[in-house]
Amino acid sequence: MGILVSDFTLPTNIKQIGSIGDGLRIYVEDYVCTFLHQYAEAGGYGERLAFLVGRHLVIDGQPILFISGAIHGKYTEEYEGFLRFSEKSRDYAESMLEEHFPMMEIVGWMQSQPSYGTYLNQHYATYHLRQFRKAYQVMFVLDPIERCNAFYAPDPDAMTPSERMSEVSGYFIYYEKNVNMHEYMLANKVVEYTPKKPTLVEKPLMTYAEEDEGEAFHQEKDSDDPYTGYGSRQIEPEEIIRRHQADKARRKAPVVEQKRALNMVASLCAVLFIVSFILGVGFIRSQDRIDTLEEEIRLLNIGMRNVLAQNAPTDENPLAPAFAEQDPPTQPEAPPVDYTELPTTEPTPDPPATPPPTADDSGVETGETGEEGNITEAFAQIPETYTIQYGDSLISISTRFFGDADMVGEIMILNGIEDADHIVAGRTIALPRR
Repeated sequence: MGILVSDFTLPTNIKQIGSIGDGLRIYVEDYVCTFLHQYAEAGGYGERLAFLVGRHLVIDGQPILFISGAIHGKYTEEYEGFLRFSEKSRDYAESMLEEHFPMMEIVGWMQSQPSYGTYLNQHYATYHLRQFRKAYQVMFVLDPIERCNAFYAPDPDAMTPSERMSEVSGYFIYYEKNVNMHEYMLANKVVEYTPKKPTLVEKPLMTYAEEDEGEAFHQEKDSDDPYTGYGSRQIEPEEIIRRHQADKARRKAPVVEQKRALNMVASLCAVLFIVSFILGVGFIRSQDRIDTLEEEIRLLNIGMRNVLAQNAPTDENPLAPAFAEQDPPTQPEAPPVDYTELPTTEPTPDPPATPPPTADDSGVETGETGEEGNITEAFAQIPETYTIQYGDSLISISTRFFGDADMVGEIMILNGIEDADHIVAGRTIALPRR
């Protein structure tokens, strides 16, 4: 809980960064911002940590966090690929608090991540929640290459663990004489304050050296080569930019390849879908055409069989059509046949001799039996059954055995055939007896 202050007045010379929302309001002294940026830049492409020092107050019911100082992360250690404060780092920070920042406390920490923007690494978010348990302690993420930063604070209303740290929408930078921070930098040989914001081209030389009393930062200047690297290396600003661009391109390359592969797969799927659709439509149309063609062939086959049956040649006149002999003009109409008088298979005595046939006035030869006997003899020669052959039709069968197509109806009734055009080769049917 912060200190209740009723007669405290806020700084007048301030600058707002971002949009200010509800909840904790953060005020950072300009000298501290400059120090943190220079300290992060001095690390090149390596990460760096620092403690944030200040006070937490409650003014008119509004929680306010003042960050008036920073202590660089001395004696930090790497664990599983990530930096963290060691016990020695915390002891060093407590000693600097007593010596240079009285009446203040540690209100958060800074983590620099060159070329990664203000993205909050979940490992560091978990580390913050474990090591900085006070609700007003914040995390300051800084990218010295992209020159961007953001504050993160615990969110008590978070629904998932990944949302327990939320970005603060905005903060204030205030300007005042910061004697404590200046004395701390002088006592520890840290970078000096420069009123102008440092850039990759204008920043002074930063070197990092190991000394007996610990790590320290020095500022040197070489008139012949004003831009030298850190330690024993020399890095020009152009090379820093080039390395930064190469590093970004290297990180984006797998993403670009994945996007390209996904686009190719999507295009291939679209082409396959279109081809399948076209083939399906063509198959449906082809099936319809095949069905239509089969129906036409069936009807043509039926018609051809009917024509062949009607125009079948006879023994007397092979070239004449069969229908020419069906109804001769001189042939009288045959009376109906009485099936009860048909001859049986029992032997009968030889008939008496009959006189030879004579011709009547009309010129037609007749015997004692007459026309009724001729018709009875003709029906006796017709088989009782017939096996349908390939190419037969009811018209051809009726014409073959009865001389015309008038018996088609009776053949259908006798054999239970419903459609005269649908008969099956190999089926045995009964033939009428009249």
